[in-house]
Amino acid sequence: MHNVLIVDDHPFFLHGFSQYVEESGEYSITTALSVEEAIEKIDVERPDIAMLDVTMHNGGGLKVLRHLRQHYPMVPAMFLTVHIDPDQTIEAMRLGIKGIALKDSDPDTIVEAMGVVLGGGKWFESDVTEVALRHSIDRPTRTVRSDDLLTKRELEIVDLVCMGLRNRDIAQRCNLAEGTVKIHLNSIFRKLGVASRSELIVHRGGMRQTGDNSGKAH
Repeated sequence: MHNVLIVDDHPFFLHGFSQYVEESGEYSITTALSVEEAIEKIDVERPDIAMLDVTMHNGGGLKVLRHLRQHYPMVPAMFLTVHIDPDQTIEAMRLGIKGIALKDSDPDTIVEAMGVVLGGGKWFESDVTEVALRHSIDRPTRTVRSDDLLTKRELEIVDLVCMGLRNRDIAQRCNLAEGTVKIHLNSIFRKLGVASRSELIVHRGGMRQTGDNSGKAH
């Protein structure tokens, strides 16, 4: 039986959703009403998954997510939110969030998403990824110098990933061994703090504001 930590500073939602999940008989539930309580229970309970409210006081779900990534990187987390905040969504993706669901979704949908994440997958509301991508691409005043972290070859590989090419295709395009492409991707992920190709594409949307203007690796 999986141990699920549910964190929310609204007692009504916390109690109702926790009870709903527990009644399925497939999960044991631990709850927390604050960031501090959540971090304490993570350290003691070592949950299998953390379901986090984004907008709590004192750092909210992002603070709890950072604690998880630093101390328990193998524990997946999902955000539960009332509305989509693009900045928080992009930051969460960079920190390796595995799913984001809206609180007004059908409870069965949220439980299904939780099962997907526990199974090693990812689950995002379609509105979440759409808003995050549009926001990261359409912010003309954003100053991002992530391009400076990457080599010319790494920037070339990032652009090819964003074009939808797989490792084999990238290797052929760049005249590299496929294993060398994987090494470059691991370096790119580490430098940019992303964990997947989809997160890299979201991140690249912000990088383009300076990367394209610099004339590098196109």
